[in-house]
Amino acid sequence: MERIQYKIESFLRTGDGEFESLALELFHYQFNLNRSYRAYCEAQSITPASVERWQDIPAVPIGAFKSAELATFPIGQASAVFKSSATTTGTPSRHYIKDLRYYESSLKTGFQRFVAGADPKKHYVAPLGQPPFLILTPPPSEAPHSSLSWMMDVVKRTWGGPGSDYFIQHGRLDEPRLVRSLRRAEESKQPVVLLGTTITLLAFFDYCRTHTLSWQLSASSRLMDTGGMKTQKREITRPEFVRQVGETLGIPEDQCVNEYGMCELSSQFYGHGASCYLQGPPWTRTRVTDPLTGRESPAGKPGLLRHFDLANVDSVLAIQAEDLGLVPSPNPLPKGRGQGSAFSLQGEGGRSPDEGFILLGRDPSAEVKGCSLSAEAFLA
Repeated sequence: MERIQYKIESFLRTGDGEFESLALELFHYQFNLNRSYRAYCEAQSITPASVERWQDIPAVPIGAFKSAELATFPIGQASAVFKSSATTTGTPSRHYIKDLRYYESSLKTGFQRFVAGADPKKHYVAPLGQPPFLILTPPPSEAPHSSLSWMMDVVKRTWGGPGSDYFIQHGRLDEPRLVRSLRRAEESKQPVVLLGTTITLLAFFDYCRTHTLSWQLSASSRLMDTGGMKTQKREITRPEFVRQVGETLGIPEDQCVNEYGMCELSSQFYGHGASCYLQGPPWTRTRVTDPLTGRESPAGKPGLLRHFDLANVDSVLAIQAEDLGLVPSPNPLPKGRGQGSAFSLQGEGGRSPDEGFILLGRDPSAEVKGCSLSAEAFLA
């Protein structure tokens, strides 16, 4: 038990590890200790002895986190219980975590590479320094079960400089205080980093248009949004969102980062600029699957995303999401659907995690959930 945990923790900190062997070993560990997951596997006549490839590890439907206790330990020992922002039916997912060091190691390594580095050409580290982090989510004290608020607190403590603060408190966005912070940053030419849900940032941009407000922030300022581009009441394209960022804040496209995650995962995926193309760290893999057969979809064909995350030590490493996506084809992508450039493929399961996937949005038949719905509720 300790051996697999040590190897995964090392992988999360260094990026040095062999994904398949660790995934198979972790599956064996979770099959033995996670009773709900074991029952799910056995119902399909699948055991560790019958699984030879990471691609064949059974993925739990994300909806199972609403009703089952998917944990490798007694849930009374959980150091954190992350809950989704509920759904249109009001039932949240619950992700029980015994040891937050896996989540934190994964978060810090991924954020350092994709956001703190934020080199849109190489995606490797160019020092960010410690600018103020202006965070448009509730603080952890007001959202103790939100993985997003916990994530923001970790990055704020690790990279945020003096003046870092939360601008959603007591259930509302404090626009005047955020306006004052942006004005100070513009006048002093101090870089800032804005982080928040996409829908909250869009609401702030609406406020700015109503009050004829805009800024030309330092060129090294950055913005990270999370939560998707669609809610019950609003839908916007990625290029249009990035255009509004530049128009309102003066932050260029190559300094905009989109983060994709969920409370049921312990790792995040990131995209740059106006692209819907996302990459994850080396301890993750994502398959695009046919919703009818569960088999791998060919490059360029949409399907449901199936994520494999080794940082999910305490729960289930394989999750069938309700989001649609595709693997880039070798041909240029249609305008507005990803980066619009060619990508090399190595066949099923052979892709480097760096090659990523195109996020197309929620399955139309799935419930609206997550960060956007939560933000939409208080913005109403």
